[in-house]
Amino acid sequence: MGRNGRLKASGKVVGKENDGWPGWKGPGFVKKQEPKPAPKSKSKIAKSSQETPDEKEDSAPESLIPIELQQVLLNVFRDSFPEVLASETLQPLLQDVKAALYERDFARAFGKSEYLEAYSIRWSPSRALCYLSILIDLREHFTEINQPCTKNQPPNGTGAFITTGPDAALQHQSLDPASQPADVLEPGLRATCFGGGAAEIIALGGFCRYMRNASHAMKTGVQNPTDVETSMMTSLSLSENLPKINLLLLDEAQWQDVVHKLHSGLTTPPPMSKYASSAAKAANSSLIADGDIAATFRAEDVLAATQSQLNDVLGTGPMLLTLLFTLNELYTTSIAKTTAFLLKLTMAAKSGTLLLVVDSPGSYSETTIGTEAKKYPMLWLMDHTLLEAQNGGKGDVKKTPASWEKVISEESKWFRMPDELRYPIPLENMRYQMHLYRRV
Repeated sequence: MGRNGRLKASGKVVGKENDGWPGWKGPGFVKKQEPKPAPKSKSKIAKSSQETPDEKEDSAPESLIPIELQQVLLNVFRDSFPEVLASETLQPLLQDVKAALYERDFARAFGKSEYLEAYSIRWSPSRALCYLSILIDLREHFTEINQPCTKNQPPNGTGAFITTGPDAALQHQSLDPASQPADVLEPGLRATCFGGGAAEIIALGGFCRYMRNASHAMKTGVQNPTDVETSMMTSLSLSENLPKINLLLLDEAQWQDVVHKLHSGLTTPPPMSKYASSAAKAANSSLIADGDIAATFRAEDVLAATQSQLNDVLGTGPMLLTLLFTLNELYTTSIAKTTAFLLKLTMAAKSGTLLLVVDSPGSYSETTIGTEAKKYPMLWLMDHTLLEAQNGGKGDVKKTPASWEKVISEESKWFRMPDELRYPIPLENMRYQMHLYRRV
């Protein structure tokens, strides 16, 4: 942001030093001595993502996401909320949301539509790119859970995006292959994001595009899939044989309008200047095809979900489940209710289902036992529920084997925003923990 709350024409992300204010020349002008450059070992990350001395050596590997794709995804956020970005009230809104998040008052932080939009343009972009990098790293595991889906068609036939309110039954689309005609089946990845919203829809849209370009690279003999991104104009027909994503987003906050705008930004050509050339207008296309993601949003409190409701959500086959910066919030609400939710999720999940958990590193949740408050690491609570053998029942010493196996576990990783990216307001790097479990 510039002074007086006005937006600059193009912002910078992290890693760039400020250009400084222009100087002036005239009588009495004395050029000031240039300050010595800071040592390279010092932090170069903006604001809240400062690295400590112990973390400087924790260098993130080079991202597999092409710069062009990252920039296009940031543009989707920018173009979806132009009025919010240009508003003089943006900074006060961001301060209100930040204060509520600091106080862990999530009901207030996500309780207004203007707060959700402000959050989406400020904190969701970096998370979306981080989630995309994780999905790309884990892509080989997703081939095990691709299941037949109805061809590019959500269940109600109204288009590629569905939204339902809190009064609707908590149930997912029927994707049982036995209930679908054989001529409309094609490979599909079912994904349910608990606590999902703006970042998840963009990350999965970017994942669709990445996989399409990787497929094109293999078909055309390009050794490096990122070379295809130089034009970002790959034919949409190349995705015909790629898995579609059938996505369900569940969250207590009313994200439906935000998700709808972002879904439209992914599946419609970006806005162009009226001065653009005819060739540029002819080549302008959407990032993904309209049927690449069939998205459903439901406003639901997952901690209140019954076993029957979760059985309906997870269906009859393996799928991808995510808790992205959500699990510790649930634990903060209630460790007992969150543990019960994970146990019901375990009962509903079919063999081969993947559970991806991403959260802040070193997250702790506090509960009161008797008169004393005690803190537990989120990872310990999660592993205790998912990995340890369970008692067969009250008074029964026999134990059943653990229901999940841990496939990958990273307790602290960095996702760093490339310096080349441009966005109207600053974005920070992210540090996170990531764990992938498979239902046995």
